[in-house]
Amino acid sequence: MFLKKLQKFIAIILTFLSFSFNLNAQISDNFLLLYESYEKLNNIEQVIQKSEKRIYRKYGVSETLILDKNLKIQPTEHFIGYQIKKFNDLRLIELKFNKDSIEDFFVNNSVPFFSFKGKTRVYIAANDSFFNDSNVFIVDNKDFQNELANAKLLSELNQNIELEFQYLEEFPETGYKVEELLLQIQQAEKNNWLLMLVDRFDLKNWSFSFPKTSSVLINNNFNFSTTLLNEAINEVVEVDSEIIKRTFTASFEPNLDIEDIELIFNKLSESTDILNFRILKASEEAIELEYESYLNLEDAAEFLASLGAVKNI
Repeated sequence: MFLKKLQKFIAIILTFLSFSFNLNAQISDNFLLLYESYEKLNNIEQVIQKSEKRIYRKYGVSETLILDKNLKIQPTEHFIGYQIKKFNDLRLIELKFNKDSIEDFFVNNSVPFFSFKGKTRVYIAANDSFFNDSNVFIVDNKDFQNELANAKLLSELNQNIELEFQYLEEFPETGYKVEELLLQIQQAEKNNWLLMLVDRFDLKNWSFSFPKTSSVLINNNFNFSTTLLNEAINEVVEVDSEIIKRTFTASFEPNLDIEDIELIFNKLSESTDILNFRILKASEEAIELEYESYLNLEDAAEFLASLGAVKNI
């Protein structure tokens, strides 16, 4: 009875999701989504045209390799459309690109790519006494906090990079103290991290510096999220990583509810980490799926375990 019910349900789901029995993810939903600040809506064409580097970073592609091969992805050729999305009180532009055609571009030009997830801790030190209390507030300032929130959200949506902020009580006032602070953090941190120093440049401008890369942004307001995102992405991306397409088998308990099976199918079809999957076996002993991915065994097993898999090889 269970097998008949499962087989009937699978047939319904496959029809609904427009799957072949190779179970390739839906082409109609196979989009690459990038997000941009709502303030840039008036320059939407320019934003689209400048998405090339962001697409490379989304896929972990080496920009050096792209330059060596003299390639350009031409984002406008893969662009589908955009709409306005609201996240809490923040409005963003959702840019939609054809994921299939982008990946075909990489494959046809022998460019290795993969989707990655990362986490970066951002240490923040702010000088609040250089100009006789003229920059008292910094960390608690609403505009400053909004810029950090904007960077955090865009990073998670665009690059799957989680930003974690940690505020330092003291500001390193000399180059020696900066080097000393970098060494101290490096000895304490095992994961990716960066340091952002916020200070006055003069009476009108702010300085946002990143000592690890010697990058400095001078601005007359708290518009620093783009630079912060670039630093975080560079910290996480490992462009020299070996990229291999692998085939895995995942096993699930045979007594899953229909709702659980539907959830598994939907998650696998929507995931950018799963290239394709198919049913190997559906019996009273287990439900087995075979799938392809650029993930390593550990990450693949963790992802499938989150869906309820009891075994992944």
